[in-house]
Amino acid sequence: MTPHITTSREQFTVVSIKASEAVIGLLACLTFIGLVAGLGRLLLGLSASTALTDGYPWGIWIGFDFTLIAFSGVGFTMTAIVHIFHLKEYQPALRPAILAGLLGYSAVLVLLVLDLGRPDRFYNFLIFWNLHSPLFEISWCILLYTTILMLETCPCLFQRLGYEWPVRLARKSVVPVSIIGVTLSTLHQSTLGTLYLNMPHRLNALWYTPMLPLLFFISSMMAGLGLAILTYKVATRVQGKVERSAIVDGLGQAMVWITILYLLLKSGDLWIAGQMPALAQDRMGFILMLELIAGALIPVALWLIPAVRTHRLGQWMIPLLILAGVMMNRFNATMIAQALPPGAAYSPHIIEWLSTIGILAGVVLVWYLGVRFLVMAEDVECQS
Repeated sequence: MTPHITTSREQFTVVSIKASEAVIGLLACLTFIGLVAGLGRLLLGLSASTALTDGYPWGIWIGFDFTLIAFSGVGFTMTAIVHIFHLKEYQPALRPAILAGLLGYSAVLVLLVLDLGRPDRFYNFLIFWNLHSPLFEISWCILLYTTILMLETCPCLFQRLGYEWPVRLARKSVVPVSIIGVTLSTLHQSTLGTLYLNMPHRLNALWYTPMLPLLFFISSMMAGLGLAILTYKVATRVQGKVERSAIVDGLGQAMVWITILYLLLKSGDLWIAGQMPALAQDRMGFILMLELIAGALIPVALWLIPAVRTHRLGQWMIPLLILAGVMMNRFNATMIAQALPPGAAYSPHIIEWLSTIGILAGVVLVWYLGVRFLVMAEDVECQS
């Protein structure tokens, strides 16, 4: 018998499998730790398990909530591109994007439960309607849109299990479901900005503007397109498929043009409000400059350089910078740019960190397993 000779390709496959198993194990451990920390928060109460106070009521949970909602704009953005604008050439990037959106909103709901003083009454907004509250609209839209995302993802599971009639039903209802989902997402993405309009004396003037609803909506599209690029690139590697450069290039161009629009609107607003000199005056000005330059101006400039946008590293770094800029914007508006009463300070409790890290690790773990076992083929129309 001829002895088997291990090829370099086989060795690479073995190493990849072992690395994948190690990553899955690490994510599972972090998720379990986060679960224990979350249960500890629910049992101990806010005062014993967090560093939140009446003077500093918004901590990292709310910061990550607002960030994840913006990132989850990947769902409505890709749904609009593929099923409303009928750009079917981007279909291969849709499945991973929808799953990322669903898991992002699921994480938001879990974080919101942890942040509630009375988590046992999380359902109150369903019963006691406050039609004048932006939070009422946000809560309902997030709940309904998460349900839409579940409906959009379930056909992939049914396809995997071999049930054909739910898949056929999903194909017939794809357009109306997509329109409802995009409408709900548009409403609450912009209303998150409206929420800050209620605090003109608390939010720093560099961030406070009547244009906040529009800026929040546009930045969610920026983040959505950036995450769509990354999820598509990762998914092709997980599934062993060939990445299509035209998809990355098309989504990247849309992301850059929307980022340019955001920069023009934000810069124009600062100029009209007479806030341009304040950018060079204090720490807040420096923070905003960092947010806009690192998270918007630099990625746009890099994309305009052909050698960078066609380079493999550049295609990863540019959307990552966009996502980092949107994350900075949400954390700045939620925490850093908020005026505080004298003596108020905040340093996140270890339970806050562990529960947040665990939730994020769980999202990545479930997304990876979903892409590997559910989002099977780009030519299978599961549902948007």
